[in-house]
Amino acid sequence: MASSSSFSSADAALEILVSCAHAIEDGNLKIADSFLHQIWNTAAVELDLISKLVRYFAEALVRRAYGLHPPYYTHSNLQIPHPLYYYYYYSRFDINEMVGEAIESATTGKKGFHLIDFHIPHLYGRGYLFKTLPNRSSDPLSVRITVVLPTFLKNTVDFQEEMEYLTEAGKLLKIELKKEDLRVVYANSLGEVDESTLDLRRTNDDEALVVYYNFKFHTLLAEAEAMKKELIKLRQLNPEIVIMQEQYANDNDGNFIKRLEYSFRYYSNFFQYYSNLFKSGKPLGYNTAKYYMRQIHNIVACEGRDRIMRHQSLDEWRDLLLTAGFLQIPFQKDVENLHALYWVEEIKEEKGCLVLSHKDCPILFVSCWRPRAGEEHFKFNLNSNNLGQGTLS
Repeated sequence: MASSSSFSSADAALEILVSCAHAIEDGNLKIADSFLHQIWNTAAVELDLISKLVRYFAEALVRRAYGLHPPYYTHSNLQIPHPLYYYYYYSRFDINEMVGEAIESATTGKKGFHLIDFHIPHLYGRGYLFKTLPNRSSDPLSVRITVVLPTFLKNTVDFQEEMEYLTEAGKLLKIELKKEDLRVVYANSLGEVDESTLDLRRTNDDEALVVYYNFKFHTLLAEAEAMKKELIKLRQLNPEIVIMQEQYANDNDGNFIKRLEYSFRYYSNFFQYYSNLFKSGKPLGYNTAKYYMRQIHNIVACEGRDRIMRHQSLDEWRDLLLTAGFLQIPFQKDVENLHALYWVEEIKEEKGCLVLSHKDCPILFVSCWRPRAGEEHFKFNLNSNNLGQGTLS
């Protein structure tokens, strides 16, 4: 990656960060401080991509060295839409078309939809939940929506505002919503939703259940039992299709220095990708920079339950879901001719998933799943070294 800063390259910057990390691991804070001093003298006055990234990682190392671990999730943090999520739904090529085809195939014969999502609706713009839904008739589509939000957002989300937003967004797509069609429940995951409080089952046999896990699943790896409960609840609900979107990364290693090395390479590539998104030459907008700064701090500085950011490789996610009793629904459309998208260099199919890449580095993936029918017993295949607390069996 080209740079005008005093760092000769991203690799040179990473070498200094890794040396500092080793000093922290050895408990030699004096040597670590000398490396940090070197980093600040070089990066503090520069505005280029490498320097901004190096500062984020240096801050993360300081947090790790001195045990400064603020909560990852705050109300203001959730108010910033995930940039990848946002541009996924606003891209020039409508990726929704491919997801929509998968949903249509999985819900053949169904007349209505129950959608489950984990984000405050109005933050993600233009009724993204509706864009993937097939409407097989001229009549308005019957849709129910359940939004599962973290418990700390209770009493802060304006239900009426969300209802008005979704109603207006639905009108554009021939979707009529009544007040009782939107439900907001406060829980950290689907697995925590108490059925005595909210029944998530279908209202009739003509209703299809669709669950959207967009940049959500990786947060459940912080506690082994949380992921287990989530997958069990999904199998009980038996949705027609589960849409999963995650960063295509591998920063969940139990060794924090390996996490630092991999995540630095991933985010340096991502920052370059985001800059090219607008072809503006600017590294990142303020809100986007703040969002990913928090991710980097969490990956490098935190351990155990405090480490929420636990991105895994595509192979690891597929292995987890397949061994937990789910079947993949491969995308049907040929993606060979979709490489001209102006904000990524390549869109490809990989093992039935849609992968968006930049400079041969995968950025994110989208995949579709459903519970395997007739299978009562299943197992989990998770490396316990990558879990926050506990193990799965």
